[in-house]
Amino acid sequence: MKLPPFSNLGNFFPKLWQQAEKPPAEGRPFRAAQIEVTSRCGTGCVFCPHDALSDRWVDGDLPLELYREKIAPHLNLFELVYLQGWGEPMLHPDLWEMLELARGKGCRTGFTTNGSWLLDEQNRRLLDLGVNLVSVSFAGTAAPVHESLRTNSGFAKLCRNFEQLAALKQQRGSETPWLELHFLMTRANLDEFPALVELAASLGADEVVATNLSYSPNLALDRMRVFGKQPRDEDAAVIAQARQNAERLDLPLRVYPIQTEPGTLVCDADPLNTVYINHRGEVSPCVYLGLTVQGRIPRVYHGEAHPFDTVSFGNVSGGLEQVLSGKARESFTSAFERRNVGNNPLALFTYMASRDEAAELPLPPAPCRHCYKMLGV
Repeated sequence: MKLPPFSNLGNFFPKLWQQAEKPPAEGRPFRAAQIEVTSRCGTGCVFCPHDALSDRWVDGDLPLELYREKIAPHLNLFELVYLQGWGEPMLHPDLWEMLELARGKGCRTGFTTNGSWLLDEQNRRLLDLGVNLVSVSFAGTAAPVHESLRTNSGFAKLCRNFEQLAALKQQRGSETPWLELHFLMTRANLDEFPALVELAASLGADEVVATNLSYSPNLALDRMRVFGKQPRDEDAAVIAQARQNAERLDLPLRVYPIQTEPGTLVCDADPLNTVYINHRGEVSPCVYLGLTVQGRIPRVYHGEAHPFDTVSFGNVSGGLEQVLSGKARESFTSAFERRNVGNNPLALFTYMASRDEAAELPLPPAPCRHCYKMLGV
């Protein structure tokens, strides 16, 4: 019997998640807290639920007082604090204090940005604060493709901002922030991938990370995904060329799998060791189940509708530690605990030695059963 793959833990928070297969650091029982400081964003990405669900989207900022009084005192529980959800974190006026509070608790810090606000003053503050990772989103290697997918993101300005941050980092001789160029692979831009690697090297990136369109609120977006049970040969060739370019340029490249693995035990969001806190203060298993949208959340999975309800373990206003140790989270994660045979040598031996080909792993929690993340992509 083939052993299903374990989670791609290094993907969800790349570079910052060193030694991801090892237990969390002593005294820090959780690997990461992903915190949505704002759900506001003006970029206009065609593949983002912010735009696809705009008629029901709830915009808002995480109040600094809530972060300072109810979240920051407990950040010593986490190795990494990643201040980004479904919005543009650099729009939050108190982002800098939030980063500083996390650093004060000994946490590594980072966020993903559309790059619009990587200006001189902001770049200096990023280096002064010792932010560990800044991941900047690109959709192509030229304005027509990039701006068709990220409609309010000027490509020339984005390149200039990224390059200036890289130059300042080099000028100071600083190891941080690690500058990641993030690329979302879709049917509309995959052909750009090899050239994007070359662009990243020319701009001074430390790494390129290519991810999948793993949540689709409608059929049109579901048809944009690249991954599948049997990936196209031409897609694999494009990725192979991107890898060759990266090797030639000595540029680290991390590419999410484009072949699905139905037996993935725990997704790379790793709800056993991480939590997501949205701008309302609700604690959820991951960024997908913590969406702030009115009503049920639409989802298309393999071309079929599978709407779901958001999942909240509780609100930080009632005590973050109580939420993390509460029955709601325990009930949700217990399904993954039962699936995670890799952490239990006896269970792993039993699973591998099973002669019953029809034997099945315990199901993941109901909201996760039609999520592409559970296919290892």
